[in-house]
Amino acid sequence: MAELRPLASARLGPWQLVLIAMAVAGVFSMLKGTDRNWDLANYHIYVAHAWLQGRLFHDLLPAQMQTFFNPLLSLFPYGVFRLFQGYPRVGAFVLGAPAGLFAFLFLRISWDYARLRFEGRARVLLATGIAGAVGLTGGAFVGGIGLTTGDVLMAVPVALAFWLVQREVTAVGAGRKAGLAPLAVAGAVAGMAVGLKLTLVPFAVAIGVMILLLLGLRAALVAGCAMMAGFVLFWAPHAWVLWQETGNPMFPMYNAIFRSPDFPPVSPADDRFLPRSTIQAIFYPFWWLVPNASLVGELRMRDWRMAFGYVAWVALVPLLLWRGAGVNRRPFWLLLGVTALSYTIWAKISGIYRYMVLLEALSALLLMAALALGMRGRARPALLVFAMLGAAIIGTTIVPNWGKGRHGEQMLEVPPLPVLPGALVVTLDDEPHSYLVAFMPREVRVLGLNTNILRAGDENGLTLRLRQAIAAHQGAGWSIAAPETREAERDRVLGIYGLMLTGECQLLRTSLRRGGHVFCPIAKR
Repeated sequence: MAELRPLASARLGPWQLVLIAMAVAGVFSMLKGTDRNWDLANYHIYVAHAWLQGRLFHDLLPAQMQTFFNPLLSLFPYGVFRLFQGYPRVGAFVLGAPAGLFAFLFLRISWDYARLRFEGRARVLLATGIAGAVGLTGGAFVGGIGLTTGDVLMAVPVALAFWLVQREVTAVGAGRKAGLAPLAVAGAVAGMAVGLKLTLVPFAVAIGVMILLLLGLRAALVAGCAMMAGFVLFWAPHAWVLWQETGNPMFPMYNAIFRSPDFPPVSPADDRFLPRSTIQAIFYPFWWLVPNASLVGELRMRDWRMAFGYVAWVALVPLLLWRGAGVNRRPFWLLLGVTALSYTIWAKISGIYRYMVLLEALSALLLMAALALGMRGRARPALLVFAMLGAAIIGTTIVPNWGKGRHGEQMLEVPPLPVLPGALVVTLDDEPHSYLVAFMPREVRVLGLNTNILRAGDENGLTLRLRQAIAAHQGAGWSIAAPETREAERDRVLGIYGLMLTGECQLLRTSLRRGGHVFCPIAKR
């Protein structure tokens, strides 16, 4: 841990600083409240619960398309909600604490880059502090602290991978030999991140490509093999189940390739937030300079970091080429390459801002590097401009609230449900209901009849499975719908599957869905 000591004072060691950072993040999460985001209600609770009970294909589509997502990442928030159900403030603290790990790693990365351009401990500390203040106050990072979505949690391994590669690239630039062991670790943790959450693909690919370009084929092979091993280790168990059940290890994604009979030969994807044109894709960060909603996320946001990082990136390339004599340029090429490649891939496949926690933070380092190299020999003015621009960036940021709310007596407050053992439960719309399964008897079977991946009236292999499950059920059951879903729509969906209402409906409210859920008794016609 000698490499971590520059951030430690004479009295505080690196691990103590890590614990302090995690404590600060945990307290911040606790002050923000208990997580109640849409994804938590839709699938984070359910997929972990289903995996632990072995009911992934006992039920069918209760969490809609997300039913088939890798459940391993959701085990952490599910465990927190189970262990600290009666202690919501403690649970919020535990969910937020991993953000401190990311903060510490980013400050360590910032320290290394500051040392490359500034002389004197005081200036390096000041530059690191400004970079940390800018990089750790963005909408993706702050908005994700304490959320069960895993975006901040999974930013930790990719930040660790970037730091390990940065160290070896810096060593090679200083005339030393790169170590293969750190590169193997970097590849493994990046692969693990992708295996747990596929949205980390842009960073893993970008880091792998830059290892090849800056450290050579041998280093890339070591890191690449480790990356593949990390991915397989954390993705393969779930992929094997999907393969055995459907014939597609990534079901229903990429079914145009795998051709599972349970789904049409298409590749479903959420393209709501992708750039609308090539021009917008190239200059997307400049759209975020003004408040916007439904552009790169459902909620209102504004963030200047990546726009300033974009300008800094453009300036930094010629500065390195023409004014980089005597500078160890390799780590800066790494920074430029990872940010450019990850952004390009993200803009092609995702467009969702909260996935870009690391890129948002690295934008601050692009700005710091461009100012330091552009104002070479004038450290004080460079730091002053950096601080002023940083203050403007921080002051204009609008952080989206993805669902944090006031603490209740429990993390999840769910009234007693009317569902009895052996009942059939069906959901009738694309609102999130699946978390309720964790509060139902184990013998219950839950089917999603009208979801974001299969609409009532569609006919495919999943429809056949639903009909077979309904035909095999003996006895009555319950339907669940959102209060906003019209009665005519509920009757239409039930009718398509040969079901009907048999009594009065009741509205049950929970802490996750204040509007509640409408439970109606049903039976086969």
